[in-house]
Amino acid sequence: MKRLLLLFLTGWVCSGIGHAQAQDTLFISTSQTVHLRFSSELKYVNLGNKAIIAKIVDGSKDFVAVKAREPFDFCTSMSCLESTGAMHTFLVAYREHPSRLDVDTRILPGGAHKGTSPSARMGTDGPAGDVRPLSDTLSLSPSSLAEVAALPQELYHIGVSGYGLQLLCENLFYKDDVLYLVVSVQNSSAVSYEMSTPRFAVENSRRTKRGLQYEKAVFPRAVFGLGSVAPSTVGRLVFTFDKIALVKGQVFRVYFYEKGGARNLVMTMNMNDINKTRRQ
Repeated sequence: MKRLLLLFLTGWVCSGIGHAQAQDTLFISTSQTVHLRFSSELKYVNLGNKAIIAKIVDGSKDFVAVKAREPFDFCTSMSCLESTGAMHTFLVAYREHPSRLDVDTRILPGGAHKGTSPSARMGTDGPAGDVRPLSDTLSLSPSSLAEVAALPQELYHIGVSGYGLQLLCENLFYKDDVLYLVVSVQNSSAVSYEMSTPRFAVENSRRTKRGLQYEKAVFPRAVFGLGSVAPSTVGRLVFTFDKIALVKGQVFRVYFYEKGGARNLVMTMNMNDINKTRRQ
C-alpha cells in the first residue's frame, strides 16, 4: 500500500498537478537546453534514463547542460555530486516549453542564497506586462522581468537584421550589479520565428586565419520571454547576467538560433557598450 502511494505521489509531482514547478522537479525538452548551476565543481552526474542528455559545461565545471533526447511521458531522476560532497537529486519530467531554462541550486527555499556568491531566481516564460516605472526594489522575479521588458526603448545603435528578422538591443543597464539586456525581435517574414536557447560569449573582436578565437562562455542568471514570434509581430526577451567587464579587443556576442531552421543571427556589443552601461 505504501509503495502504491509513493508511486502515485511521484507521478503527481512530475505531472505538474501538484505544482507548476515543484522545488525538486526539473522540466526539460528536446528543443531547449536547461542549465543548472552549482556552488562548486561537479565530480559526478547520474541520469536515471537514457531519454536524458547531460554534459558538464567545458570551462565552467560548476554548470551542467540538460536536454531530452526525445519526448517522454514518465518521471525519471538526475543526480549531481559536487566536489564539496553535496549531492543534488532532481525528479525529471518532459515539458515542451520549460518555464525555467537556468536553475541555480545555490538558492535556498524562500530565496536565500548559499554562500556569498550573488544569484537570483529564474524568470518564467510569459508576455510582457503593462508599461510602468521601474521599481526601486527591482528583483529577478518573473513579474519584475516583465516590467523590464515593457520599458520604453532607449538604445538604437545595437542590432542585426536578416531573413526578414530584425533584432535590436533596446535596453542595457545595471541594477544592483546585475546586467539587464532587453532584446526585441521583429518578424517581418511570412513564417513564425521559433527561437532555440541563445548562446552568449566574450570573444576577441578580431578574426585570425584560424577563425574567431573563442574566449569565454557567459550564462544568464535569468531569462524571460523566450518563445515564438509570429509573422508581423514583435517579441521581447530579457536576460540578466552577473557583472561583465571587457578589456581592449574584446566584444560580447549573442548568438540567436532558429529551432529547426537556418535563420541564425549574431548581435555584437563592444567594450564601450558593456563597460559604460548606465546604472539604475
